[in-house]
Amino acid sequence: MNKYLHVFLLGISYKLGLTRPINLPYQFTIEPTNICNFRCVFCPQSNPEHRFLRKQGYLTVDNIGRFINEVKRVRPGNRNISLTLDGEPAMNKALPDFVKLINDRGFLPRFSSNGKLLTPALTDKLVSAGSFLASVDFASKPEYFDNVRGREGDYDIVLVNLRYMVDIARYNPGIKMELVNISHFSGADPVKSLNDMKRLFPDNLPANIAFWSREFHNFGGHLKTTSGSNYKLCPYPWTSFTVTWEGDVVPCCRDTLARTVLGNVFSHSIHEIWHGERYQNLRKKLVQRKVDEIAACEKCDLPWSGGQRRWNPRYVLSSLMRR
Repeated sequence: MNKYLHVFLLGISYKLGLTRPINLPYQFTIEPTNICNFRCVFCPQSNPEHRFLRKQGYLTVDNIGRFINEVKRVRPGNRNISLTLDGEPAMNKALPDFVKLINDRGFLPRFSSNGKLLTPALTDKLVSAGSFLASVDFASKPEYFDNVRGREGDYDIVLVNLRYMVDIARYNPGIKMELVNISHFSGADPVKSLNDMKRLFPDNLPANIAFWSREFHNFGGHLKTTSGSNYKLCPYPWTSFTVTWEGDVVPCCRDTLARTVLGNVFSHSIHEIWHGERYQNLRKKLVQRKVDEIAACEKCDLPWSGGQRRWNPRYVLSSLMRR
């Protein structure tokens, strides 16, 4: 009931454009690291200057423990903790410790990975640590993958890693996987390439192993995406709470450079930050359509994507309830 009540209250807060929401955050994200081993062309990490734009570092076990304790206090109605933001989570050697700690505290860890470091050895450690959801971008053919990732030979490495994890997940419902097709970024037909990618793995896989195609967004301001003039109020500042490896709170998972910092979760409580002046000013500007006054939002295509499927109320509700 807490989950349904939470979704109901966040819906009211968002619909009314309240700068001080009735509810506390629903979705929580914390960054294991902002260091990555790939330079994917659709990601801000592809910018050679990217690593100089924000201090690089790693989340510690002690700090993620502090964060999870804070999350438990607000009873979010959502048991997922996302381990993502700007870097490759597996670059942090403590990832299995994070997975175990999150499980031990009663939550489900989720992370997005490029798959190269998800070796059988690391997968075994992650499986031993508890349940998790791993989302990995992949492609139907090496040429599509290499065109995006830019590293010849990595396709075969990732395929071996994914097949190993899929084989384990087939018989372990606590291991959930999302294999995400990015072939169409290289010009491939999205439907055909998705089907071709599925054929790289066994037939009749269980429901805990899903396949879908990525929708690319201009969250870093370096992609050319189709954007209209139909403004929609961004839901993230009313629903999600995103934290960098050093504890800075940013508006959403798209602010990979921490352009807009709303507080620090290692210095103040989630409640204080969520209802604080900086968060309220952010929401006020979004309600007033002053997107260009927010560093994290000024180049994002989300506010101008009205009319797309993502704004369908049934789709939004279904997405929230799946989390």
